[in-house]
Amino acid sequence: MKAFRKIAALVMTVIMAVSMAGCHFQVGVEDDGTQTHIVEGINKAGKYLVKKITSPTYGDETAIIALNRSTYIDYWHNRSELYEQGLDHVVQSNGSYLGKNGEIYYDGYPEVILAHTAVGVLADKASSTILTQGISYDEALMKGGILNKVEALTALECGKYEIYEKGDITRQDLIDFAMELQKADGSFGYDNMAADGVTKIKLTAAAVTSLALTEEAGDVESAVKAGVDYLLANITENATPDEITSTIIALNTAGISAMDVNGADLTQWLLKYQREDGSCTFDETAKKGNATDTAVVLLGLASQYRFNTGLSSVYDMRDVLGGTHNKLSPIWQRNMKMMTYFLYAAIVFLVGIYITSRVRIRKWKKMGIYDYERNCMLLPHEVEERDRKLAAEKAAAERARKEESDKEAE
Repeated sequence: MKAFRKIAALVMTVIMAVSMAGCHFQVGVEDDGTQTHIVEGINKAGKYLVKKITSPTYGDETAIIALNRSTYIDYWHNRSELYEQGLDHVVQSNGSYLGKNGEIYYDGYPEVILAHTAVGVLADKASSTILTQGISYDEALMKGGILNKVEALTALECGKYEIYEKGDITRQDLIDFAMELQKADGSFGYDNMAADGVTKIKLTAAAVTSLALTEEAGDVESAVKAGVDYLLANITENATPDEITSTIIALNTAGISAMDVNGADLTQWLLKYQREDGSCTFDETAKKGNATDTAVVLLGLASQYRFNTGLSSVYDMRDVLGGTHNKLSPIWQRNMKMMTYFLYAAIVFLVGIYITSRVRIRKWKKMGIYDYERNCMLLPHEVEERDRKLAAEKAAAERARKEESDKEAE
């Protein structure tokens, strides 16, 4: 019986391992023939990043978002799970604040919230802290810069989160702040942008993305349209890869393809940075790419891929948390998968027990050690007692037969 239990436990372990492995290693994007260059670019970049980033943590947000939103991997993949664990460690080690050695990374919260949401973890229910706190206080947001405050709206809208109840700003405050940055030509900007390392294209793309995600009509919708017009008129192949990716995301979020911008395909502008091994580099003299540049390119490709296939925009993550873009949210799908695996294992286990019991019963019957009344195997002392009883009965029968024989002889 002990051996059977060991075998049953081993079978269950193997079943669960194979089931989980089946989720972890189902990677890649299939090509339907309509966007071959994008799919090839995603698969090459995705393969490189998965191999390169073995222990993702804070700083790998763009890669994690790009890998998940491109559908190259999903929240079941171990890179997604490892990122969640790695970030939790960073936050817990810094007193529940994003940062290191007591320093708080004020400008890191928006992207961390996006990454957390992309891997299927509610940012306002993360195990380490309530991440939405980091975008709910005006002073903290401004310490991260004006672009940071604009991107905070994107982070809030990605999962339709609520502002942290103890915060001192509202969702409308973030919308108004972004709107006030818009210029007469449709662009978004502020004084001394260059000193902050922020370009007009980058800020405009960020503002268009965040405002478009609100799905507000009226003035917000008009601001988005004016911003889109500015991007369409001013984005060029000479823009930085980060600006190109940001523009692709902004256009797609606003419902416009980036594959025909004044006759140009912006995804092709990104793919020129990709090397044969799938990596990307923005250094024209470099023979090999790096994870940071590859993540930026993959994010842009992911956005256009989702647009082409009718999926929600890259930063509209309600398809992960449950919302308007799917019938059954991935979080519930994950729960259903887990329940299915356990049910499957339980069925196999019970069938194994039944088959094994039938085999053993047959064996016990052949050995003559089966108790038909109790439907179980006789214990050793019961077998001995039964054998003694049978022997006594046999001996008594033999004596009776002999006595009968002797009487007949007389």
